[in-house]
Amino acid sequence: MAALMVIVACHPQDTTCLQDPVAVISYDTDEACYGALPKELKRARAMAEIIYGDCFPVNADLVAGRNIRQTIDPNKLAVLEAPVSTAGPAEAQALVPPVPAERYGE
Repeated sequence: MAALMVIVACHPQDTTCLQDPVAVISYDTDEACYGALPKELKRARAMAEIIYGDCFPVNADLVAGRNIRQTIDPNKLAVLEAPVSTAGPAEAQALVPPVPAERYGE
């Protein structure tokens, strides 16, 4: 099994997160992914205040011979700095709770 790290950014005063991930990165193993996660989350926090990320196991054949590292266009992150509109009710969204930092060590 291999792993993909997916990092998303969310608006600090709203319940919305960007539709596109901030980053998608491939790793040969899930251990390598989890080992790199704290550094990648720290890097992503320079782009947005609220960041969520995790590693997902994938079939190694899907990433064999490929080095995947996609990042979001910084212009798309500008929406996170826009003021929250108070016109009308907000649509409720279910969010996965953040993964405890202890899971990844220091």
